[in-house]
Amino acid sequence: MRATSKQIIPIICLLISFQATLVLGDEQVRFNRDIRPILSDKCFQCHGPDSATRQAGLRLDEEAGLKSTLISGDSAASEMVARITHSDAELKMPPADSGRSLTSNEISLLTRWIEEGARWEQHWAFTPPIRAVPSESRLANWIKNPIDSFVLKQLEQSNLQPSPEAVKSTLLRRVTFDLTGLPPTKAEIDNFHSDDSPNAYERVVDRLLDSPRYGERMATEWLDASRYADSHGYSLDRRRVMWPWRDWVISAFQRNLPYDEFVVEQIAGDLLPNATISQQVATGFNRNHPIQSEGGVINEEYRVETVVDRVETTASVFLGLTLGCARCHDHKYDSISQKEFYEFYAFFNNLPETAHVGNRDNDVDAPFIDAPTDRQASKIKELETKIPIARELSEKSLQGEPTDPVDTVWFDDQLPDAARPFGNGDGPQEFRWVEGPDHPVLSGERSSMRTCEERGQHGFEGASPFPIGDEAELFVSVFIDPNHPPQEIMLQWKGGGTWEHRAYWGENLIDWGQNDTPSRRAMGPLPEPGKWIRLNVKATDVGLAKGSSIDGWALTQHGGTVYWDLAGVKSIPETPEQIQLKNLENELKNIRDARPRVMVMDEMETPRRTVILTRGQYDQPSDIIVKPRIPKVIGVLPEIEDSEKQANRLDLAHWLVSTENPLTARVAVNRFWQMYFGEGLVLTPEDFGAQGALPSHPQLLDWLATEFIESGWDIKALQKKIVMSATYRQSSHLRPELLEQDPNNRLLARGPRFRLSAEMIRDQALFVSGLLVDQIGGPSVRPYQPPGLWDDVVYGNVPRFQQDHGDKLYRRSLYTYWKRSVPPPNLQVFDAPSREACVLKRSQTNTPLAALVLMNDPTFVEASRKLSELTLQSVQGADLERLSWMFQRTTSRLPTERELELLMLTLNKAHNRYRENPELALQLMQVGESAYDMDLPTIEIAAFTTIANALLNTDEVITKN
Repeated sequence: MRATSKQIIPIICLLISFQATLVLGDEQVRFNRDIRPILSDKCFQCHGPDSATRQAGLRLDEEAGLKSTLISGDSAASEMVARITHSDAELKMPPADSGRSLTSNEISLLTRWIEEGARWEQHWAFTPPIRAVPSESRLANWIKNPIDSFVLKQLEQSNLQPSPEAVKSTLLRRVTFDLTGLPPTKAEIDNFHSDDSPNAYERVVDRLLDSPRYGERMATEWLDASRYADSHGYSLDRRRVMWPWRDWVISAFQRNLPYDEFVVEQIAGDLLPNATISQQVATGFNRNHPIQSEGGVINEEYRVETVVDRVETTASVFLGLTLGCARCHDHKYDSISQKEFYEFYAFFNNLPETAHVGNRDNDVDAPFIDAPTDRQASKIKELETKIPIARELSEKSLQGEPTDPVDTVWFDDQLPDAARPFGNGDGPQEFRWVEGPDHPVLSGERSSMRTCEERGQHGFEGASPFPIGDEAELFVSVFIDPNHPPQEIMLQWKGGGTWEHRAYWGENLIDWGQNDTPSRRAMGPLPEPGKWIRLNVKATDVGLAKGSSIDGWALTQHGGTVYWDLAGVKSIPETPEQIQLKNLENELKNIRDARPRVMVMDEMETPRRTVILTRGQYDQPSDIIVKPRIPKVIGVLPEIEDSEKQANRLDLAHWLVSTENPLTARVAVNRFWQMYFGEGLVLTPEDFGAQGALPSHPQLLDWLATEFIESGWDIKALQKKIVMSATYRQSSHLRPELLEQDPNNRLLARGPRFRLSAEMIRDQALFVSGLLVDQIGGPSVRPYQPPGLWDDVVYGNVPRFQQDHGDKLYRRSLYTYWKRSVPPPNLQVFDAPSREACVLKRSQTNTPLAALVLMNDPTFVEASRKLSELTLQSVQGADLERLSWMFQRTTSRLPTERELELLMLTLNKAHNRYRENPELALQLMQVGESAYDMDLPTIEIAAFTTIANALLNTDEVITKN
């Protein structure tokens, strides 16, 4: 007799419930932990937030819709269980053609959850963090601060013990890298080892937090999140100036700007009352995106892309949400509609931009500001104080008897400084000098001469600017050959960047400029031939006003032979006070002109209308107008008092760091935790939504978030709390039981162990070799790169890579010029991103290319050579002592006897090789631009360079243990 489905389902449910008991034991099934991930992964595609793909009108992402499919406490009578266990493929869920299926364990969990009462929970990340009370533990002596209590609780639940504290050398190296991005010095190692006081480690932490290198280390992480680069991206990928924003980030971390202010200034610093230049520069966070510079593109298409980029970046960095998934349709997994995406988009859609720049280096897209460096700002302030005083003295100096005009010769027997001579038209193609007695000369030993049949010209440009004073007259002496006179002669001056300043004598044959204007002023008949005649032209007649200057002079003729000599300007001489004023004004102008121009955020006076874009396409606007709002699932903005006014970026910024927002603090502390442990408490720092990972320690995450807020968003205090914890200070040794139960260290039963970042690996090599240049901020630099690297990816009119020299080769890696289409290859090999988009967690790869870079890149070979020299200079003893010193400098610990034995064996082999091939040693000395110490034996330097390079390649040196 066949059993009916009503008879079979209770039996199936009983078996499934038994299986779930085996999976979880006596622990109750939790909706957020156990059930939501199953529904999100297997069901939301057809029964989730996206109305366009929703089937049967059923929403399983909301409590009402989910509970309509089940009977609490009775899985056998629940439609959900019937459908997920149905024997008919046409009725079973998920459908076979969906590509998804439920495992037996997942069915067990769903069934048991229903049996236990089907308790619903709002998604954990969208509820306010609750400050849990740390529980007591039998290992109370191990606990250093509340962080450890939360960690220890879960370890004890898993029957695991924490690891002992790392040895001093390991701990010092770990925390020094984590807080400064560089290893400790030998003096710092010795001081820490000799300090036996209870607070020795805390003193180290305080010193590192105060180090000027702390701000640089913290900024490096933020540059990835903010997709900072030194080029515009897209096809031409020309140079851009955004480094003042990068320097603002360094300064903000260094001076411990509270995180809430850090956020507000970057999102809406321009909208703060009486916004400073610094606060406006901070908004460059949302101008770091790629910008198109190709001539044939549609600006509106790329303008929309820049706004979308700001939405996605802001949501990822501060909220941990994949908001961009709702650009074209309702979000598939989170309760965020397409309408809400464009409401958030509206906050960033009011920028007066074109999203297009020219095809020259350093072009900017409005809005922008001139942002002086600290040194420039200080000098500008100083000059602005001095100039009014100098102007008053200058005016007083003119109150005496008037001075007669005097001649100032600009050129006679030679051209002015920096002048570039030229010739064109008929006759010689150069500036030709002649000497007496065969040629007429008025002054000095020579004059200039030209003979031609048509129009010909010679002159110069680019000379040091020559000032035009009061009542100025331009003068030059001319000698016309009586046997071969020209039909016309013309003088032409270059001032204000143009040659449109001309005067002529004779016929009107040279048609440059407009007649009877400063660009072609008629002066009368040709001068009398056969003798020297001085030509005088009032500067104002040819458009050169008092206070202007000229940097070029051209001598033109139509036919004939003409000699020129003794040229300059006649004007009333300036008083010393006038000269001083002019010098100060010129200095101020030059400094202002040199200020970096930075793209920033700004608001249009009349807000741009925002509509939903059909399928997210710029050219398919719908009729639905939206106003700035935040997604309802994470909260609402406070009501705007003025009903006519809509919310703006400043309102958004204040909400981001308000206690009403459940996400910002959690997202921030999670990424800070990730800096130290390699993984966040939430493994998906960019996604705290339904498809994101659950926190490994939810109570700890919420405690850190609330602690962060209650501290006044004190970033340094948060860092200190983490690195002072016993959890952080554990040895990273992987015990057998941890390998079996927790190989990925999610329970934190040991210290962190992962490879150093790309920047740390390069900076460490420069630091231990003594090459590192400690200079904070300034324009990005271009250290060594493989030759021809840019050639295949840039257009013919785009400049190729030009390597810098000197100190610029040895700056910290966060100052390396970052071209989006060709990121620095020796950093990219170690997983640095391209910076074309926001990255909150770098990938971690291990390829042979890494070893090739460490062994062959000029930076690392040169660093090895300089470390060799430094060792030989610092240690006068035997080779074993030198090897020990070099080992400690690179690893922060002393070598074992076996390690010294291996190093000595390698050194001996290197000595023999270079003695047999001394030319190889000399070749090694030529790698890199730094000179080698010629007082040291070349063979010795080369042999120890081999050891240094080997050490810089070891796992221990490039890994944080």
